[in-house]
Amino acid sequence: MEETAIVVAQEPGIAWVETRRRNACGACSQSAGCGSALLSRLFAPGANRLALEDGLGVAIGERVVIGIPDGLLVRAALIAYLLPLLTLVMGAVLADWWQLAEIEVALASIAGLGVGLWLTGHLTGGARGRQRYRPILLRREPATPTSHRASGTAAPRATPPQQPNPEVSR
Repeated sequence: MEETAIVVAQEPGIAWVETRRRNACGACSQSAGCGSALLSRLFAPGANRLALEDGLGVAIGERVVIGIPDGLLVRAALIAYLLPLLTLVMGAVLADWWQLAEIEVALASIAGLGVGLWLTGHLTGGARGRQRYRPILLRREPATPTSHRASGTAAPRATPPQQPNPEVSR
């Protein structure tokens, strides 16, 4: 997963980059009744600022590409979401298999969820392992006059000149 960012500050060996937060949608014709569009309006887009290790020697104002390896992102999502859910269900299934009372099945589910959350922290490395999931500077973005990716705006389209309608001018 990659994102374009702009270098906004520097420290020795560190580049502070800023990315634009984008709405989930907004171009859809259904945006009036869409939950994502409503949330987008509540949490207006802004900027995310990150301190990243500068292995490229970038300059302030330069556009760069930052990213996280796709496999790592999928693995982290599976661990964070699927593992606690599976242990919750396993707790309920085991308690039901042991023919425990309904309240005990519910408590076993909660205990399974707790075990899953603990395992998630253990497998991801907890606070020490966060560095593994941080984005890194991948490369410089080539300077192009039509690059609108960092601003989140669509590239302007060339429109042909309008021909006068002969029926309207009469």
